[in-house]
Order: sequence, then C-alpha cells, then structure tokens
Amino acid sequence: MAREDRSVRSTLALLILLGSGVAHADFYKCTTADGRTVSGDLPPPECMTREYRRYGNDGRLLEVIAAPLTPEQKRQRAEEEKRKAEEEEVKRDQSRRDRSLLETYGSIEEIEATRKRAAADRQVLIDRAQKRLDELKRERKRLDDETEFYVKRELPEKLKRALADNNEAVKGQQKVITDAKAEAHRADEFYSAQAKRYQELMDLGAQPVQRLTEKK
Repeated sequence: MAREDRSVRSTLALLILLGSGVAHADFYKCTTADGRTVSGDLPPPECMTREYRRYGNDGRLLEVIAAPLTPEQKRQRAEEEKRKAEEEEVKRDQSRRDRSLLETYGSIEEIEATRKRAAADRQVLIDRAQKRLDELKRERKRLDDETEFYVKRELPEKLKRALADNNEAVKGQQKVITDAKAEAHRADEFYSAQAKRYQELMDLGAQPVQRLTEKK
C-alpha cells in the first residue's frame, strides 16, 4: 500500500512538472513579407529576417526582437555612431581648451597684454632683419660699383661669389621678414579668438580659475 502511495505521488509530481513546463512555455510570432502570420515554440525560419515577438503562454508580450540590419543600414548606423563620437570628441576638446583658457588668463586685459608682447617680439625680428637688409643693400652697391671695372672682362671668381652670397643673404633676410609678419598676423588672430572666447565664457557665467600667487 505504501509502495502504491509513493507511485501515485511520483506520478502526480511528474504531471505537475510537465504541466508547469507547458504553463511557462513561450511562443514566437511574426508577419512574413507576404503578410502571413506565423508562430511557433521557437522563432520560425520565416522570422529570421523579420521583426518578431516573444509571448508568454498567457499571451502577454514579453519581448520585441528587431529585424537584422541590412548592409546599408549597418553602414548608416556605423556612420552615425562615428559622427556622434566625433561630435563628442569636439565637445571634450572645446571643454579642455576652455579650461586651459580660464587657467591661463585672469582677464581680457591679460590676453591683450600677451598679444602686445607677442607682436613686439615679432617686430624685433623684423627690425633686425630690415637692418641687415639695409647693410646688404649698401654692400651690393659697392659690389655693383666694382663690377663696372669689368664691363668687357670676365668677373673675378671672388667678386662672383660675393655677389652670389649677397643675393642669398638678401633672400634669407626677406624670408625672415615675410615669416615674422605672417606669424604676427597668425598670433593676432589667435589672441583675438582667445579674447572673444574668453568674453563668451564670462557672459555664460564662467569664472577664471583661481591661481596661486607666487610668494616672493
């Protein structure tokens, strides 16, 4: 009798387990390209390229599985992700530069003072090169005067080298002046942009980063 009771209990337990398995089974459903609705205990093959849904046995929607992306959609998504990443990097870079600006200068006046010093440094180079040019021009006149003695004769090698050296030296100093003026222009534009951005940050409520005063 005890054996029969155990057998009945085992059978009932098995039925309960089976029933429990059926009760918790999910099913999948999708609409095919031709408009048919298909479903199954596993995602139907027809759903592999379509959006499909997973339901509980009570009909409650549990999950929506998106259709796999086409190659074109994958390309577009990759481009969009790259664009967003680049935009975020631009924002981070701007934030770093703004922080540096507020750490470097305590006021617009400091930026203007730095601009003037940079311009003065370039002007020193220009003045020095111009002075050297004036010396080279005087030297060239002396050399030209000397060549008049050789109108119908071959110039001496020493005089030829002196003329060639003078030409190269003039070109070198002219390049120094041209480069210094270009750099002065770039510096002026740079500090103008710095001052403009600094003022924008002040208008937005930013404050210069407090700097420790050096003890004398």
